[in-house]
Amino acid sequence: MRAEYHGLLDEHAEGLRKPLYLQGQNGLAVELDGPALRIRQPARAAVFYPLARLARVLSKGGVRWTCEALLACAEAGVPVAFLDGDGGVRGYLFGPSPGDDGLYRRLRACLSRADGPSRYADWRRMMADHARRALERQLREAGAGSDPVLAWRGLTPVGWRVAVGARDEAVFRRLRGVLAGMSAQLLVEAGLSAARLADLEPLDLASDLAELLGWALAGPVLTASRPQGEPAPDWNDDRELTALVEARRDEVFRFGRLLLGRLQQGLEV
Repeated sequence: MRAEYHGLLDEHAEGLRKPLYLQGQNGLAVELDGPALRIRQPARAAVFYPLARLARVLSKGGVRWTCEALLACAEAGVPVAFLDGDGGVRGYLFGPSPGDDGLYRRLRACLSRADGPSRYADWRRMMADHARRALERQLREAGAGSDPVLAWRGLTPVGWRVAVGARDEAVFRRLRGVLAGMSAQLLVEAGLSAARLADLEPLDLASDLAELLGWALAGPVLTASRPQGEPAPDWNDDRELTALVEARRDEVFRFGRLLLGRLQQGLEV
């Protein structure tokens, strides 16, 4: 089974468990059919996705879910990220997690300390600073402008092969939406179930992690190009943006695991 984008984008994802991307258009509906999700659209044959082979689901716009389908995702440990029609994050669905509870225990202990929120904020700032420095080196090696990192912050264009010169907020909102699904999958892997995440309020770890993951894709978004004669990627096309994320999923997941590992280490002191 390949990652599907309704409809349909073939991501050629490797491995057993695949992401599922759902676009809420043309009456798209998700129902439970035994051990699988049944995706229905008017005038089209239903498509079935076994829950055991799903890594995560992104549900964008007006997708109609049955309660049974949502509960089945939760029970199977398949996180669902819900996006609005513009790609902004509306919420998450998490179920149980098979992961170790080490990170959860450290975060709970952090929240009980007077300096806990500031230590968590230090982690976000240090990880963003680390990613900015890496991006600066990467883009300057690619021949970008004098301060390429500013482009990611929306202040100036970069380079001569740039695809997004100055920050297009709509593009970056949709990118964060796609990364929200990866963030959810990483948190489940790290042992953070729905109940544990609720215990960690007011920390917004899912959103903070998705924001940080964006740095792993900053270089490709800012400097993407195609062979001569082909148009540059159109990041306003959801298929193009999703294809970029899936093509670099291993890199994004490695970065995400590094971020969470650094968070746990930083809270052990």
